[in-house]
Amino acid sequence: MDKITIYQFTDPVCVWCWGNEPVMRAIDYLYGNKVGVEYIMGGLIEEISTLYDIKGNKRQIIEKANSLMAENWLSASERHGMPVNTRHMALFSERYPSSFPQNIAFEAAHRIDPTMAKRFLRRIREATFIESRRTSQIDVLIELAAEVGFDAARFIDEYTAGQAQHDFSNARMKCRRNGITGFPSYLIKNDSTKITLGGYQNLSTFHTIIGRLSEGKIKPRRLGPSIANITDFMRRYQRVYPVEIEVTFGLDRDRTDLMIEELIRAGKLTAENVGNGRRLTITEAAKVPRITRRIKHNQQEHKASSHKPEVATAQHSKAKD
Repeated sequence: MDKITIYQFTDPVCVWCWGNEPVMRAIDYLYGNKVGVEYIMGGLIEEISTLYDIKGNKRQIIEKANSLMAENWLSASERHGMPVNTRHMALFSERYPSSFPQNIAFEAAHRIDPTMAKRFLRRIREATFIESRRTSQIDVLIELAAEVGFDAARFIDEYTAGQAQHDFSNARMKCRRNGITGFPSYLIKNDSTKITLGGYQNLSTFHTIIGRLSEGKIKPRRLGPSIANITDFMRRYQRVYPVEIEVTFGLDRDRTDLMIEELIRAGKLTAENVGNGRRLTITEAAKVPRITRRIKHNQQEHKASSHKPEVATAQHSKAKD
């Protein structure tokens, strides 16, 4: 059976790519290693002052561009469901007018560890859209890289003196060769066939294409929206947003909210308000599956029961003396 790979043409600060994160997570969770997901950096904003038709000096142009972009984020968020935080949004400045640094940072991370690089991309997106951090700054990028497990010194070497810039240039050429003009866009392929999609996509579209390319042989796991399954989803990703649960388990918004509240009451999740939404984090108590806790408990009981006869024997011997 041919391997299927989904390539997302993307930029770390593209709000619609952020909006497609629930679908990417659902594919990862439901298909596992049956379907690969890779990211090709396209470089959304080379120079923010040229993105909009705004008059004024460069500082004024960039301030207005940040304001217009914040409005765009909110509008997109209302449609795709992933929250954004636009309060004091100042992603771009005269010193940091481009999203290219975030793209190059991903390429640097990818050279070190491709799997960790995907987590790093997710972390850049979250820091950008939820935490209002200027993720083009090298000190911010180093901090985020360290958070996901990269050695800071090695990351700096790859970012500043390695081939990350060259890799980014090659990735942009791939975008052009495939006729990509907007983000996200997708290339879904097996060994013999490829399908290109432009723009934000829903999960059902990917289900259909994966089924077609695999002739029905590759199917997603069928998981009901139970508390146990949602807890397992949280256990895997640690920190998620409500719409990611909604998309993965095929729920509507009201049912999702009810199940989240049940998990919070059960002490499995905590929720914090972020921007125009909520961020959910699994609790320490829920990180270990119940069956593992039961095994550990039984082992402890076995150790305790094994120790008791020795104590009893010692006491009996003393009494005889």
